[in-house]
Amino acid sequence: MLRQTFIVLPAYNEAEALPRLLSKTLPLYAEGGLNGEIVVVDDGSADQTAEVVRSYPPPVHLISHPHNMGLGAAIRTGLMYAASIAADEDAIVTMDADDTHNPGLILRMLQRLNEGYELVIASRYHPDSRTLGVTPLRQFLSWGAGLLFRLCLPMPGVRDYTSGFRAYRAALIKRAIAQWGPQFIDRQDFSSMPRLLLRMRQLHAVAVEVPMVLHYDFKPGVSKMRVGRNVLANLKLIWQAVREDKI
Repeated sequence: MLRQTFIVLPAYNEAEALPRLLSKTLPLYAEGGLNGEIVVVDDGSADQTAEVVRSYPPPVHLISHPHNMGLGAAIRTGLMYAASIAADEDAIVTMDADDTHNPGLILRMLQRLNEGYELVIASRYHPDSRTLGVTPLRQFLSWGAGLLFRLCLPMPGVRDYTSGFRAYRAALIKRAIAQWGPQFIDRQDFSSMPRLLLRMRQLHAVAVEVPMVLHYDFKPGVSKMRVGRNVLANLKLIWQAVREDKI
């Protein structure tokens, strides 16, 4: 059974969204029976993100980058910190810090880990999932990227390769770090999330998906992701990973 849960939140200019997200996440520890930490990695924000996080007592823990290094670096920092203090049987959860993911789903994801899975993905492509506030074009491009990943690099139990809302057994993250070192995430942009999943595929992780409601309509401001650039990055990642598979 899981003992502790570490929630990793990569944050860049999320001073407005974080209080809303933390107000829904902290009750999981105060009332939901979780132990561990909520690890916010401030990736060199230009707003008051760090100050907002410092205003919260434990279990909220702040790690700051001196300047903006990209999503991949923020995720890597958070995962390496959590893995360094977690026991093998603990859970490490990653979520977006922009309040588009509902932390109420975490308890269900942890239950799946307790059932024996090593990786649980909150998927947009589960039949019971819903996506709110995303343009049809962006939904189509996301679906197309997912289809390419599934066709070229199939992973049992996985349809959503780019979702950032995941729960890992800590032992799995430790295996990835032991095998690749800091290069277990070797992308800095948004393609870092599918890259990390492909690392889990190389480790033959036992994965499962759960449905989620993606509330993009809750996101303050505009997206930091440049859709065209992200599509190109994912295509390059797929090409590289397919070549690695054939070596």
